[in-house]
Amino acid sequence: MRLTPFDDYPFHQAPTPFATVATSDAHYNDGYFCAFYAPGWYFFTGLHPNVNVMDGWASVAHANRQTAIRASRALHPRYEDLQVGPVRFEILEPMRRLRLVAGENTAGIAFDVVLEAQSPPFVEDRYQHFKYGAVVNDLVRYTQICRATGHATVDGERIAVERWHAMRDHSWGVRSSMAVPTGIRGIERDDDPAARRALRLWVPFEVEDHCGFFNTHENSAGRPLDFEGRLDYADGRSVRLTAVRHALEYLPGTRRVAGGTLELDGEDGVTRRYVLELAGTPADVQGGGYYGGWRDGGSAGLWRGAEHLEFDSYGAMPGAGESGPPHLPPARRLGPTEHPMRMTGPGGATGMAHFEHTISGAYPRYGFGAK
Repeated sequence: MRLTPFDDYPFHQAPTPFATVATSDAHYNDGYFCAFYAPGWYFFTGLHPNVNVMDGWASVAHANRQTAIRASRALHPRYEDLQVGPVRFEILEPMRRLRLVAGENTAGIAFDVVLEAQSPPFVEDRYQHFKYGAVVNDLVRYTQICRATGHATVDGERIAVERWHAMRDHSWGVRSSMAVPTGIRGIERDDDPAARRALRLWVPFEVEDHCGFFNTHENSAGRPLDFEGRLDYADGRSVRLTAVRHALEYLPGTRRVAGGTLELDGEDGVTRRYVLELAGTPADVQGGGYYGGWRDGGSAGLWRGAEHLEFDSYGAMPGAGESGPPHLPPARRLGPTEHPMRMTGPGGATGMAHFEHTISGAYPRYGFGAK
């Protein structure tokens, strides 16, 4: 076993060094997802250390096109180095300031920005998912609303990033979508079909005097399966959220959200209404390597050698078919899930939301049948 400088701190949670995960499950993952955005531009990036793999990516969605670079390397022995290929993260102040760097690369995407937290982190409920008698997902995540400052370059065009809206999350645990397929099969599912997720909304946002976050899932009948959220005000007040009602609008012939309204109920008895409007090209996470987005057809966490680099650039024009990395067969493309939205809140307060939205299978309320 190899020690790292982190092992000098008395915070071990298992009888292994920090560089050695206390499980042999290859689906264990500890990583970041970050985005910064302004009308017309959406950048996102992340790092995913795994059992002995570190993956990273940087991607931009702009003018109906998405470009992404993906990198992978051996985690050991450079365990404490948060860099893979041209993508580098620097924790300047834990949970306050995070530097994101994408150095010059063949994809033509580069940036150097610092995310500054605008609110305390929101620790989401632990997610445990059982399938055929096995735990296939077991993780926790915290989410934070930020502002980004620095610069970016896309195909030679330099863009000043001056307090753009931004968000970050950090999650760790077992994720079935990472590494090799679980291979778990059976004849009887443990979960009730009525409790299976059809709609997911995961939304960090900021409008003038307050930040907010909520996360919910609904079944195909539109019944909420879970909900959590909070508002944080500039004067220090916090309000726990208890429910959301949504009326979403979609681009014709697609599952892409064009806008809509949200009503958020607070524990203080106040219902706050927000209006959304799509503010640019939404992005698909398969460009970052999720859900089989790598050129070998695999996901993050697979061994691809000591050093590996690849990139894609493809059209993201809305249409009847889903956009995605061109090497993925159309039937496997998930299409955009991350939508930069203009947001108008109570009293006309303006800002932006990071609107993560997926529909899996049928959701009749908005006219979607099973795919």
